Amino acid sequence: MIKKVLFAILLLAAIAIIATNFIAKENESTESKVESNQSATTGLTPGAEAPDFTLTDQNGEIVRLSDYRGKKVILNFWATWCPPCRAEMPHMQQFHENNPDGDVEILAVNLTSQDKGDEAIRSFIDEFGLTFQIPMDESGEVAQTYQVRTVPTTYILNTKGEIAQKIVGPMDEQIMIDQTESID
Repeated sequence: MIKKVLFAILLLAAIAIIATNFIAKENESTESKVESNQSATTGLTPGAEAPDFTLTDQNGEIVRLSDYRGKKVILNFWATWCPPCRAEMPHMQQFHENNPDGDVEILAVNLTSQDKGDEAIRSFIDEFGLTFQIPMDESGEVAQTYQVRTVPTTYILNTKGEIAQKIVGPMDEQIMIDQTESID
């Protein structure tokens, strides 16, 4: 009887040791995954260099984000079906028109892969008289890189191409002025 009790105690101790080692390895694996996910998103934190991309705009011209270094950039993500985007666009156009020095560029990336087609996009551009560049994210890769979950989402970039601010939701012209004046 004593041998059975000792055997049971040793068996439970062995199981506890194995379980502890298993849990420790699982925690290490989870920590490793978290670290790798954090390093994948470090390009989106304030002060980090914004991830570069190359897209084609509404006029068929190539747009490369890195070509805008030296200027402040309002990097906006939007879609035609988005009511807050519709509310924001007249303010973006007004800001663009009131920025004759061109020291702030607007890149309004259309989520083309999630939108209603070329005709709807062109109609939207015409309706609002948009004259700034509208890169078309046809594959959705750029929106995924920038972790766009809600539209509109906007990143304000400084002249070094670094992220200064992220804004989720619509902006008006005054917000754009305040955000771009507060960075270099």
